[in-house]
Amino acid sequence: MLDMPSSFELVHLFAGKEEIFIGRSPENDIWLNHPAVSRIHASLLQKSDGSLLVRDLGSTHGVTINGKHVDGEAVWSPQTTLNLGPQSLWLDNDKVITVITRHGSPNLEAKDLTVIVPNRKKPILDHVSFTLKPGQFVCVLGPSGAGKTTLVRCMQGHQLTSGGSLLFGGHPILSNPTILNGLVGYAPQKMSLHETLTVRQVVWFAAKLRLPTDTSSVEIENYVDTALKSMAIESLADQRVSSISGGELKRVELASELVVDPSILLVDEATSSLDPASEARVMDVLANTAKQGKLVLCITHHLDNIYKADAIIILADGKVVYHGPPGGACAHFGVEHLADAFVRLEDEGAEKWALLDSQSPVETVLAVRELPPKRSITARFWETMRQAGILTKREFAATLSDRRYLFLAMLMPALFALILIGCHWNVNFSSTIMLTRDLNDDEKSSFKFFWPVLFDAAKSDGLDEESLNFQAQLGFLLGKKPAMRKSLASEDLNQIIQGAIDGTKTIFPDKIIKNPLITFKYLSVQVMGISFMGMLLGLTLMVRDGAIFPREKAAGVLPLAYLASKMTIIILATGFQTLIFDGILESLFHVRQMVNGLELTPAEYRISFISMLIVHWFAALGCACLGVVLGALTFKPDRAIILLGAMMLPQLTLGTAMSLATTSIPRTIAYFISPTYWGLRASQISPMENGMVALPTYMRIFGDSFIQSVPLALAGMTAQIILYLFLAWWMLRFRRPESA
Repeated sequence: MLDMPSSFELVHLFAGKEEIFIGRSPENDIWLNHPAVSRIHASLLQKSDGSLLVRDLGSTHGVTINGKHVDGEAVWSPQTTLNLGPQSLWLDNDKVITVITRHGSPNLEAKDLTVIVPNRKKPILDHVSFTLKPGQFVCVLGPSGAGKTTLVRCMQGHQLTSGGSLLFGGHPILSNPTILNGLVGYAPQKMSLHETLTVRQVVWFAAKLRLPTDTSSVEIENYVDTALKSMAIESLADQRVSSISGGELKRVELASELVVDPSILLVDEATSSLDPASEARVMDVLANTAKQGKLVLCITHHLDNIYKADAIIILADGKVVYHGPPGGACAHFGVEHLADAFVRLEDEGAEKWALLDSQSPVETVLAVRELPPKRSITARFWETMRQAGILTKREFAATLSDRRYLFLAMLMPALFALILIGCHWNVNFSSTIMLTRDLNDDEKSSFKFFWPVLFDAAKSDGLDEESLNFQAQLGFLLGKKPAMRKSLASEDLNQIIQGAIDGTKTIFPDKIIKNPLITFKYLSVQVMGISFMGMLLGLTLMVRDGAIFPREKAAGVLPLAYLASKMTIIILATGFQTLIFDGILESLFHVRQMVNGLELTPAEYRISFISMLIVHWFAALGCACLGVVLGALTFKPDRAIILLGAMMLPQLTLGTAMSLATTSIPRTIAYFISPTYWGLRASQISPMENGMVALPTYMRIFGDSFIQSVPLALAGMTAQIILYLFLAWWMLRFRRPESA
């Protein structure tokens, strides 16, 4: 590697030049050989008055001056620091630029760092002070609730403080999160890797996502090889993540962080659930990583290998009770074994052992945190597209390499189709039913006159055959037919006839039609199968990345790009499953027709097969997006299954032939939340007359009148898809990044 100078005089830099360039490429006037620096990151122009003008040349990780974001261009004054990603330049009064990170990364300093939260008597962190230097391997110990998690969140820029400061190279981390770009690597306790990818693929995708957009394929491969070698796992490069041990998994995760060459590496419970040999090996790897000039800070509860650290920090009740070499801890607490020190802390309290550099009272004033600089709409669009492309490629790689998942994805629609066709194998969809009509005016008039006479005669007890009274003669005749007399004297029949006379009931035979209820119920079950498969697909894709997305979001992955990658898979997968499901049903119905001599589903009650495919595809997409919302709400599988059952119930009740969507309120709810409703509404056809459903009330799935339109249903489901994706994006956007 070429030697890189660490200081530059402006006179020499601008000799014969109007503009000088800074970046990762050796061709730049100031070469910053770091993966997180863009190829040509920024430029400097010397104005006529001698001042320097800094221009950000579309870099990935931005430019700041003393922590202030440079939006386009800004003046760089002496005695200030210019940050380009994780690299820093210092301009002194003598017009000399010094690359301060060439002499080792700056120190990480905590000064009276204090965190207070409401409804808690004691601070989570109480006047925590320390100085950590590059090249150190530091272990942080302490009982549960000591403040370890909060300390790591502060170092990641996720936790606001109530007092004190946390500085990197003299710059406040908490108020300037842009300083952390490419600076901090974080490996959480719960490992988050795609198990179906190979080790090289995991590290490659991490590099592709985090490194500047102008990083070439050759450079990425070199960075990946370097990261694998640094963790001594190059021999595992082509093995699947699912086939390696726990200790090797942790090293793969560390390699995916080191691929961007961070100055600080935070590791949460690096040896949790590992056997003694794997634990010792991981701790050796962390110690060696620190020797490369990085600050490695590891939270751990295991004491067997902490002697490999250069220093340890012990926290108790939010206070630093020891900071020094591992070998001095026992003497500090007056114990023979370090485990006894924690017993002593519990018995005697942390106050006795607290190392406080300041005794000033704590004021509950939250640190003012600058929001990350907003990029232009165009820049954000292209960055979203770039990330979406990478994430989509990773989704395809993870999905196609998971043969079990692919098998189940194909088996489910085929199995559902076989069950559905099996249950309807002998069903005659062409069975007939008699429809009735209202009485006309003449019939009502006749019934109104004749029925009371007949009803009274049937109820009469007299059987006087000598009487010439018409009612008596009817009574006499009905007396010869006791069964008929009993039926005509029925109050139920009287109410039906009176309803027909009043126009509230239809009793007069009209015509014989094929029974639509059989078809409607079949179409309901069909669309429910589609809906369930779609919702399960969306939920599965989200839960699978439950521990991955929060970590990647903290590293800069955009929620919109994440959703776009999921939608690409969902669109293709739902289309594939719909084709299998509907294709098997349609094919076997033809077989069923030939075997049993039965007709297909009556064409007058359903749309064509191609239209059905499109409608079912959109219904599956809508339910998959609902599954994405559920997954964004909780990434935990056990909770997700409960939500799946809870959300399938509204789909069942509002979107099927249970007729609950005939009233105004359920129908309005179905408009907005039920893709199943729109799917069934588009796929089933009700006979209409004068804008009204020409079926009895009990056969009206969607009420007296409705518009049977495939375009309308597709528009309704599209609106629901947009709504669900917005909700998912909103929840992912404001989801708190997970830390230690």
